[in-house]
This record gives sequence, structure tokens and C-alpha cells, in this order.
Amino acid sequence: MKSGKALKILVIGGGPAGLFFSIIAGRALPSAVIHVRERNPRGVTYGWGVAFSESAAAALRPAAPDVIDALTTNTSHDEMVLSLDGAGVPVKVGRSHLNARWSLLATLERFAVGAGVTVEHDCDANVTGSDLDDWDLVIGADGVNSQTREHFAEHFQPSVELGTNWLAWYGTSKHYPPSIILRNSEYGVLMAHASRFSAELSNFTVEVGQETFDRLGFADLTEDGSRELCERLFADSLDGAPLRSDHSPWFQTKFVSCARWTHRNLVLIGDALHTVHPSIGSGTRFAMRDAVYLTEALTRAGWDVEVGLKEFERVRKPVADAFQAAAKRSIAWYEGLPSRTITHPTKFALEYLMRTGRVSYRDFRRENRDVILGYERDLR
Repeated sequence: MKSGKALKILVIGGGPAGLFFSIIAGRALPSAVIHVRERNPRGVTYGWGVAFSESAAAALRPAAPDVIDALTTNTSHDEMVLSLDGAGVPVKVGRSHLNARWSLLATLERFAVGAGVTVEHDCDANVTGSDLDDWDLVIGADGVNSQTREHFAEHFQPSVELGTNWLAWYGTSKHYPPSIILRNSEYGVLMAHASRFSAELSNFTVEVGQETFDRLGFADLTEDGSRELCERLFADSLDGAPLRSDHSPWFQTKFVSCARWTHRNLVLIGDALHTVHPSIGSGTRFAMRDAVYLTEALTRAGWDVEVGLKEFERVRKPVADAFQAAAKRSIAWYEGLPSRTITHPTKFALEYLMRTGRVSYRDFRRENRDVILGYERDLR
């Protein structure tokens, strides 16, 4: 850090990665001038609920205990239901904490402002070469569709792979524990991911393969038309509760990685740098952990930006690569479902929980002994 001069930090993107970095960096270096640019108006965001596992909260808590405490006092679950053609298998899983996306961002912004950070909304959030000259450190935290990454693509050398499945992220008033709902239908395999994240609302994300997407004609439907058809397809599970849209078009997931993480005094974090997958439910944690690693690396480097950015990539990359490898295994499992037929609900539960390689049969059996004993009896 230049002696006698306050470090000027520009953060592009007011999502979890950018705001959490601003909070912990502002606390670690109170003299810094930190400015966040967010293109959305204040209070405007898209999507529904986001989850933190207990292990994710524990990993993040040392960086800002009060912030993580504020994000883990809402809805929590420690049981999951895996449902195949109407037959549900409840299983014990690690505790998870859920928040509405809008309340999570509002909480993070409140703490950021409390740390002396300036948050500007509804503004041009494009990064230019002059920004790199005007600021000592620039953070690209502008999400999976990052314009920062694309503007400097020749330096970051990103790879973006589209998933083959289609997803639509809805909300509903029906209360669901974390649930995976699988239906073998005349159109092919239908899947929904559901979980209650507040007293009033649950997530309800529909996922289908390309052939099922085409058979149902989703490409030719409006957003409302798709929502109404999904309500009919999952009517037995929804029990009459409507699905709600919040800019909920069909999308294919983007799996992002970058050969290089930095350019001059610019660094990418969160989904702008690398993604996981909604199916492993760790995108918010992954992004916020980037913020922790980056702040720790800069602190160790005495806020020498060049040294700190190199240290961030050196320490964080092996961990992130392993997480992305698990995400790829999860993606492959989901995208392979349309070509297979699963008929036993417990077999479905087993396959789902073991899909990334991070949970073994022994782990599952130890935590869900009654479920497995029943399954093993059925196999005899």
C-alpha cells in the first residue's frame, strides 16, 4: 500500500461476492475508500431464496460473525425429501439456512454501508481502462453474465459452457422442506427443486432435458404460459398453490471458468470468475468465500495489490478447482437423468446424495440407517 495514501477500491456488482468483500475489506482496512457500483436500482433483484449450509456458515463466520449471524436466523432445515413419482423418502442432511435473495442483499448492503462503503445503484457498471488507472484495486463481481469478464476476455481467457438441461426458477406459497421432486411422465423426466426460504414462500425450480423441453413446447410459450404449464405438470405436488414469476424465463446454466484471474489491478471473484451449479446449492457460499480469500491475501501482502492478487489466485485456485470438479459431477448426473429410468425411491435418494462423490454409501447409511435398511431388504 502506498504510504500515506488511502487505498481506493472499486467494486463492480452489488451481489453477495461484491458486498461481502466490501464489508470485510472495509473492516480490515478502515482507511480505504470503497465504492460499489450496481446496475440494478436499489431493492430490485431477481430470483427467490438462497441457502447456506451450516458448514458454509461456519466457514464464513470468522470473517464477519455478526453478518453471518444475521443471515442464519431465518428459515432453517435439517431434513430433505427425495420424491419419485409421488413416493417421498425423507433423509437427514446437514442443517441449511435459507433467506430471500432480496433480504440477503439488503442485509449485506446495510453492513457494507455501516463499514463506510459507498453503494451506488442504477448506474453504468462497465469497467474501462481509465477505471484501472483511477482506482488502486478493481473487483469484478458482476455475476455469471459479467461484462467485466467479457470486456477483458483476452486477458482472463474465460471458458463458458452451457448446460443441456433447461431450468425456470419460480416461487410458491406452498411450504416445502428442501425437496427434489422427480416424475417419469409421458413427456420424459420432469424434476423440481423446492425449499421454503421464508414464512410465506418456497423456491420451486423446474428442470427438464432438451427432449422434454421440446415435447412440451416451452420454447414457443410466453413466460406466463410456461409458468401455467408447470403448475399443471406439478399439480399433484403443489396441491393447488400457484407458481409465481420474478423474471423467471427458461435458462441453461453457464459453467464459467477463467484461465487467468487477474489483469493489472483488476481481479474477478464470484460467478464472474467461476461458477458451480444450482444443483449443489453453494453458489452464494462459493462467491462469498472468494471475498474472504481475497481479503486475507491482500492483508497478508500488506495491501500491496500486485502481491495480494497473486497470492489470492495461488491459495484459492486449488480449492475452487476441486469445488468445480464436484459441480461437474453433479451436472453430469442431472443431464444424464433423461436417458435413464429410476423406479425405486430410495435408489433415487441414494444416487442424488452421492452424485458429487462427496457423500459415500457408508456416510448415507450412518445418517439414515432406517432408510437404508428398508432399501437393503427390498433388494433381497
